[in-house]
Amino acid sequence: MKIQIVLSHPAPEIYGETREVYLAQRLAGMGHEVGLLRAFDGGATITRDTGEGVAIRYCPADDGRAEAHATVSTAMLHAVLAEKPDILIFKGIGYSIVGQIIEGARHLACRIGFILGGNAVEPELVHADFVLTESDRQAALVRTAVKDAVLCQVLPKYINWPVADRVFQTRLQAAPRYDIVNVGQFEPRKNQIELQAFFADHAVALIGDGETRPQVELSAKDFPKVEFLGSRPNDQVLETIGLSRIMVHCSLWEGVPRSLIESLACGTPVVAYGHAIQGDFDESCGVRLVASGELHAAVTGLLSDPESLGRLSENGRRFARDVHGPDRLTDAAAFIAAAGR
Repeated sequence: MKIQIVLSHPAPEIYGETREVYLAQRLAGMGHEVGLLRAFDGGATITRDTGEGVAIRYCPADDGRAEAHATVSTAMLHAVLAEKPDILIFKGIGYSIVGQIIEGARHLACRIGFILGGNAVEPELVHADFVLTESDRQAALVRTAVKDAVLCQVLPKYINWPVADRVFQTRLQAAPRYDIVNVGQFEPRKNQIELQAFFADHAVALIGDGETRPQVELSAKDFPKVEFLGSRPNDQVLETIGLSRIMVHCSLWEGVPRSLIESLACGTPVVAYGHAIQGDFDESCGVRLVASGELHAAVTGLLSDPESLGRLSENGRRFARDVHGPDRLTDAAAFIAAAGR
């Protein structure tokens, strides 16, 4: 079958969509003809090889100054029409380019799939033949919204398992360097400023950059045990997570963040706000979800309770491997192939 995967958010390269590249490569390995498409602010289409027989085409946006969710690309539509795919998959929903491509390619009668992030319910869902979700909870929302027996399956996060396995083994033998680690873009929604409650008494590592970093750095200026490590390659992120006793994910709203699953894969338990995470987690998964106002007590309580931390570490590692393990992307590729028949 011919399969095209549209990365709905415009950009000039691959950023957080490593998983989608690997998924495309798994599908190609099964004998399908697979390509990726993405709009960008450029003058002509650029094709780049991702390996394993899969290329990504960057198609010029009609207006490179348009806001990301409002971007459309006539060049991408023409590329889809030329390919005549059997399956058309959109990574992301609620983007203008999704509606443009679905409407413009309607006569091709191809199967339509979505890979969802935080947003689950948008008007485009009525076109879905299948949906890859972040969690079972999100799948239930999809089925309720479309009132149809749309095929749904949880799509695992991409985890660099060879590194995560090495980090976990090191964690078992080495003393931790940090009490708390936080990973994420510095922006208001990520709420890193709330970590200042831990700065005086704990060693804290913050990984990432962004607009709110100066404010958080200012709040930490008198506390030498707080380190701002900036953006780092993924293997270094995992190594830092493994050297930390606990991840505190203080974001105010998320889907299911990859950093949470990466932390569990490394054996580092997670504390996060229950209202922020769009998935069903509990301590059997290595995650303690808390209500507003409970974060500080939950974190300090766990840091003073090595037995509970050890139990959460084991649970989280097992959950990450069972649900997001190395073979799970192959299972997702098989789901897509079956849904396209």
